Amino acid sequence: MHMRTIRPEGLTPLALSITLALSLAACGGSGDEEPALVFQPGEVVTFAATLEDGSTQEDRYLVHGVTAEGDLLTDVAPASVKTAKMSGGPHKRPPLALVALPLENGEQADAPRLAALRDFYKQLWQGIAERRNDGSDIAAEIGAFENDVGALYDDYQRSEFARVKDYVAFYEQVGENPYFDAQESVEEELVFFFYLTGWRQGVWLQALQRQNLDWPRFLQLMAERHNTFADLLGKYQTWSQAGGTGMEAFIARYAAGSDFYPEAPGIARSGLKQAGISEASGAEKFFATNKSWGVRINSREQSSVAIVSSQDTNISHYHRVGEKKDICPTKLTISGRLGVAQAELEWKMKYTEEKHTSLPGTFISSFGMEYFSAHGGERIVEVYDELGRPSKTSIGGVMSPALVKSLSVNLEIKDLKNIGTETAPRPGFTARVKVTPSVIFNSPWVRTCEVR
Repeated sequence: MHMRTIRPEGLTPLALSITLALSLAACGGSGDEEPALVFQPGEVVTFAATLEDGSTQEDRYLVHGVTAEGDLLTDVAPASVKTAKMSGGPHKRPPLALVALPLENGEQADAPRLAALRDFYKQLWQGIAERRNDGSDIAAEIGAFENDVGALYDDYQRSEFARVKDYVAFYEQVGENPYFDAQESVEEELVFFFYLTGWRQGVWLQALQRQNLDWPRFLQLMAERHNTFADLLGKYQTWSQAGGTGMEAFIARYAAGSDFYPEAPGIARSGLKQAGISEASGAEKFFATNKSWGVRINSREQSSVAIVSSQDTNISHYHRVGEKKDICPTKLTISGRLGVAQAELEWKMKYTEEKHTSLPGTFISSFGMEYFSAHGGERIVEVYDELGRPSKTSIGGVMSPALVKSLSVNLEIKDLKNIGTETAPRPGFTARVKVTPSVIFNSPWVRTCEVR
């Protein structure tokens, strides 16, 4: 499946629900060897973050095994893995696929929302299997999402689609267009578009039909114009600020190739500034040398980017005037209740302030991680001997090194804007850290913070 959606940021403090395909192929050898599992069905996995202000936020997830029919189980013992008829397939995935569904505060395994997520997963699995019908490993397909089942379920609930299979088809058609399939965050932007506009995907399709369009044709029109869904959202915001209203009016205007400054009463394009409407955030004043890059774990060498004036992108024409460190310090602990795997992560960012030889304003170079460390965690547990006498011992988890080794981290610049003045610009932006415990963990842990 081509869906790679991510829940829009800002809906919850942290990534709200992490759906994972948790088996680590890298730890299990090859051939017919039994793959080593970092977490087990029925285990609760906790992601605990300590933020800059000292507060701690926790998210908990219940691990499930996935059968070949898309059913979710929590009572699959490791010894019975080979007889459980678990999901496999041609993608060199481990024979036991795992997903973890979010547990709300104090929620138990029989909670109504958890039951609804299990049912939704089964329908999602069936919808993809029916559409593909090619023997694909469906658990692996869902494991390739960049979103979690909880986020997808909430998005589906808002969509006004009557059936999950229609929801699947909507997103599959996006990925079937080569222009959008090449974009890493296309479905994230699409979900965000509908979230911010308040429109519903099912109603959107009906509006397209009334305009003698359908979804694939609208996607192709966007592709021909080289528009992303972030671009489409920008057009909507400009149009809405200028007085435009109505989904169908927006679709008609886009289909006709018109600009997005409708002649609303008292507001024309020339009068936007007088009406207090900004045509842009000021991002056009800056040039970022990169907007998304990988972070090296436990390495002194880190990639970084510069954000300079769009009038002169030659970094040699800038000189250092200051440095800022200790930006967005964060600690993240990943731990399973069974104590087999734990990881302790810690990071913070930095940048250098720059001035141009002649252009006014302040700019940035060397923005990136000051450091990013990760190591296997330990915890103290109480054990009893054969006489029932208690003692304390430290366990780090035999799979902790494998968990740390599986980590991949990405740093991204989003929402670039001018936080200075018109005559003396200064860039501000959102830094987005994405931690993925392995390539088959489908849903990364995400944190954002504002950089000024």
